[in-house]
Amino acid sequence: MFGLEITQSGMDSQHASTVTAVRCLFCMRLGRDSVELVDGRKRQRTQNVKYFSPPFRKDNFTAHHKSQHQEEFEKYSSLGMEEKKRFFDTKKRTQDPMHRYLNANQTALCIPMSKDIVEVIIGDMFFKPELDEEDEEFEPITKTNAMKLFKQ
Repeated sequence: MFGLEITQSGMDSQHASTVTAVRCLFCMRLGRDSVELVDGRKRQRTQNVKYFSPPFRKDNFTAHHKSQHQEEFEKYSSLGMEEKKRFFDTKKRTQDPMHRYLNANQTALCIPMSKDIVEVIIGDMFFKPELDEEDEEFEPITKTNAMKLFKQ
């Protein structure tokens, strides 16, 4: 067990099922270890999920796990086979993929702006009562209800 998940498979020339891509479950469930920008390091470590493709080699998996997930991989390595099978069951994604891509730790996006901008652009341009009245299938979305989403 290497802490990997099959993401793609296919058939080879003898019509046998073959694995064509796997991804790192440590990256998916825990994210990568963070690094400090010291000693001339200019960039943060990527938060992308690592995908592997053939040829699959044990040393590639191990090198990735040791360099990107050192503490968790050490814990994982010390477990028995049954514990390894359940290791990722309790680990939920710490961030959704968009947050990981943006390197954001907050769940809400807060952008301060003028009250007039919100009222004119969101209120007047997007919500037109005459259009809501024409569509009788749906309950009209009132401007007042929509504007409640924006804090003042």
